[in-house]
Amino acid sequence: MCEKYDIDDKTRFLVLYFDAQMSIQEISNRIDRSVRTLEAWVRRVKKGEDIRMRIKRKQHKKSISEETENKVIQMLKENPEIASTTKLAARIGITRKSVAKILAKKGYKYKAVVIDSSIKYSEEERLDRVDFCTKMLSDDGRLIYLSFFSDEMGIDLNKTHKTKAWQTSTEKVIKKNAAGNVKLNCWGAISAQGATSLDIYEKTINGNSFREVIERHRAEMGMLYSEGEFYFVQDNHPAHKVNEEWIIKEQKLELIKLPKRSPDLNIIENLWAALKERIKYDAPTNERELRASLLRNWEILTKKDRLRPFFDGLHRRYLECISKDGQKLPY
Repeated sequence: MCEKYDIDDKTRFLVLYFDAQMSIQEISNRIDRSVRTLEAWVRRVKKGEDIRMRIKRKQHKKSISEETENKVIQMLKENPEIASTTKLAARIGITRKSVAKILAKKGYKYKAVVIDSSIKYSEEERLDRVDFCTKMLSDDGRLIYLSFFSDEMGIDLNKTHKTKAWQTSTEKVIKKNAAGNVKLNCWGAISAQGATSLDIYEKTINGNSFREVIERHRAEMGMLYSEGEFYFVQDNHPAHKVNEEWIIKEQKLELIKLPKRSPDLNIIENLWAALKERIKYDAPTNERELRASLLRNWEILTKKDRLRPFFDGLHRRYLECISKDGQKLPY
């Protein structure tokens, strides 16, 4: 009945306690309130208080002055790596809890710092990058469309699984663990006309093994440019540098060397990133599955119609490098 007329619990308590003369336990059972709460109400009633009136809490005066807040922030700016709020509190003469409140109020969180890994080029290196881009863009970007951009990529089986997925508290996404710590290396070369097949090997490449890789794929490059004119672009990896003369004289390749420390000017880096993302989607669990995923996805990504936009985008990339005086570009 009381619920029907929306009578609050405190009014019900007063009626049952004074009029019905019920015990605290009986009232607790009737209105579903704890005995401890009801005993507190009885004490207030005996003091002549109206328990239906809200108790006005005293407002505490602000204990942390703006000057103190500024001191804490100033100390952080002078030494942002200091982790101990206890030490901060001791130096300023306030409690650790107060320091925590100030930091929370100001939006400070102790978390990983951003490491500046950006490449700082010397003036000579920047000029080399600008010269390279200017050369590649000459004659309407002719060299861009006649070049194979080559490079190596390493891949770790344990890092081919995504660690996050959309799921609910009752429906968990479970994936198989990778079997063993398998690491593979790949070599490939892409052009506007197509690509070589993907070369997969286990050991880190050196001068001799790099020669073997080029010999395995030299004919593929020639078939894609049947008229015979094409160029071979590579970076300054030691295994590449030691074979520069061999590439030119023995393999009869027109060699174009990337400027030092310039992966952002090698379009194959974008393809490696796309390939790794596809491998994560496949989530291989052993070496056999990893190799199969690499080969299948390389074949898909290196179809001529898929590669063409990569090379069209090189014009914009090289123009941007020139406009930025050879500074590093995102990729």
